[in-house]
Amino acid sequence: MKRLAIALLALAIALPSNAADIVVLYLGTPDCPYCRHWEAQSRPALLASPEARSFRFVEVQGETLRRPIEARHYPAEFRWVYEQIGPSRGVPRFLLAVDGRVTFSAYGTGGYSTEFLPRLKQVVAGSATRAQAKR
Repeated sequence: MKRLAIALLALAIALPSNAADIVVLYLGTPDCPYCRHWEAQSRPALLASPEARSFRFVEVQGETLRRPIEARHYPAEFRWVYEQIGPSRGVPRFLLAVDGRVTFSAYGTGGYSTEFLPRLKQVVAGSATRAQAKR
């Protein structure tokens, strides 16, 4: 009986989750004062939030406000995001990707607070609900 319980537990751990693959991408530059403010104030809160366990956080740093953020600025495994959105000039920019598709974008610290964060919470909650329903 104990072996069966251990085998079932191992199987449950090995099975893929029905939750969505959620990625939060933050685009910024070193010379952007709004980026610095978000990085100091909001990033720690986001990464400490209950939702943080449900998404991957990826930071994409451009060189300067005067040049667009291009494919070379993205980590290799996230170049698919660049292929979907192209070069980006406005920062700070926040992207929400679900299951390999960029589904939402917001600019600025105000857009982060009023648009992006509520959408992220909605997507995380919906993903958790769907995962529980499939069990």
